[in-house]
Amino acid sequence: MNVLYANAGPSICDDVDHLIMLAELRGSHKGGERVTDSIRRLMRTLVEVPTKDSQGAPATKLVQILSDSTVTDNENNPQGQVKYSFSRGMRDIIKDSTLWGRVKNAVVFAFTSKYALALYELITARINLKHKWQEEFSVKDFRALLGVPEGKLERAPNLLQRVIQPACLEVNGLADFGVKIEPIRKGGSIRGLVTGFRVSWWRKDVADLQAAYTELKQPKVGRRARLEGRVETAQPIAARLPSPTRQQKIDATVLAMRQAGAPDSDIEDFLSTQRPDQAGA
Repeated sequence: MNVLYANAGPSICDDVDHLIMLAELRGSHKGGERVTDSIRRLMRTLVEVPTKDSQGAPATKLVQILSDSTVTDNENNPQGQVKYSFSRGMRDIIKDSTLWGRVKNAVVFAFTSKYALALYELITARINLKHKWQEEFSVKDFRALLGVPEGKLERAPNLLQRVIQPACLEVNGLADFGVKIEPIRKGGSIRGLVTGFRVSWWRKDVADLQAAYTELKQPKVGRRARLEGRVETAQPIAARLPSPTRQQKIDATVLAMRQAGAPDSDIEDFLSTQRPDQAGA
């Protein structure tokens, strides 16, 4: 998404088609998802903008991000292209506000999961709503919003473990807002059938923002372990091991002298200098 936004450049608010090479999109692509699938997901994604209705009452405007798009069928074609255009409503949002600018490059490219990126985009489009901080989705709609392929991870436990929980972990660790996703169950709060998901979001406090900024500066390698708190801070060896006693140092020196073939007379001379009445001389 951010690559398409940057590629449009100064003409992003104009009613024109934009062209980008498939190779450029694949270079920043997450996981093994096809570019065509990503474009389809973006065409299904809606941005929610607080507004007023014709009578002045609070209302929400639903805006589609992309309108018409054309993608070369063979994604391995080195000359393959994507031709796309932003919807009129999306162009108005970009022109009249900084809403779209809140999708920060640093955060977008820090994600290791395409599902985390999709969740980030979902909340970014809602974080400024004044009277809404929670939304419920059916299982089908939420899978589509996150870009989960049809026929994959259809069991709720698998979806939670492989998609939702890792996505929440990354978004909460890197974004300037927090998110919580709870399954909605029918027939019991623990083992009942999952019929949907309740998504809640909030703005982070200063401490959490500082923690997110610190993690953004870290390499992607080991990120999940750090966010899960499974990485321990290494301490210097001297801080972890007790200092050897004086007698242990003497014994180690004598052992080293014997291994080096020193005569007994030299060892006796050394020991004589280490006697309590000689040590301080």
